[in-house]
Formats: sequence, structure tokens, C-alpha cells
Amino acid sequence: MRSYIILGMMLLGSMFSYASISISNMEKELSTIGISDEKIEDAKNILTTALKKHRIMLIELDQKELEINKLLIDDPEKNWFKINQLFDEIGQLNANVKKNQLKTQIDVRKYISKDDYLKAKDLYMINRGAVRKTAIDVQINKN
Repeated sequence: MRSYIILGMMLLGSMFSYASISISNMEKELSTIGISDEKIEDAKNILTTALKKHRIMLIELDQKELEINKLLIDDPEKNWFKINQLFDEIGQLNANVKKNQLKTQIDVRKYISKDDYLKAKDLYMINRGAVRKTAIDVQINKN
């Protein structure tokens, strides 16, 4: 069961990262399969906002890690309470990153369904001359 959850999270992450890059590249294909320009624009706005949030959270993670490293160099025993607190904050930030990704997927699916996205992606790949299916595509199409 655990492996399915991990696989699901990996697929979700890969779909999120692929979608954030390719929806703007696939506008023509999305229009071709019948999605309105307004829905495409709304989905792009959601992804743009989510990407900005994601980058901010990654910067915050880097700041926390740098602060931990500084505390470790200074005096780890003396700073143990603060280090422990920073690790808890890093865990919370990582959870928020995953929640943001999931929320974005849910919000984008209000405008572009999974099936429409996959149809547009296939059309996009055909138009670009790359028709080969990857393992991720096969798994997503099974669900």
C-alpha cells in the first residue's frame, strides 16, 4: 500500500511539473479538443500563481537549512533547541509544498479535465513528431 502512495505522489508531482511547463505550450491543442480560451487562461493563471508560491517556499526551505548549518557550525549542543525547531519548520514547509501541488491539481482540473489534458498532450506530441509513450503516460492512462 505504501508503495502505491509513493507512486501516486511521484505521478502527481510529475504531472504538476509537466503541466506548469506545457499548458502554455499546448494552447493550440487544448483549443482544438474544445476547451475554451477562458478556461485555458484560468488554468494558466492558477499554475502561474502556484509556481510563484512554490518558488517562495523553496527559498524559505533554503533559508532554514542555511540557518541550521550556521547553528551547527557555531555550537550544536547550545543551539539544539533552535535546530530542532527549525527541523520542525522544514517538515511543515515540505508538507505545505505537497499540499500546494495537490491543491493546484484540483483547481486546474476544474478547467481542464485529466482526459482533455491527456488528449491535448497526445496531440501536442504528434504535432511535434514524438509519439512514444513513457511509463508515466501508461500508468496515468490506466487510472
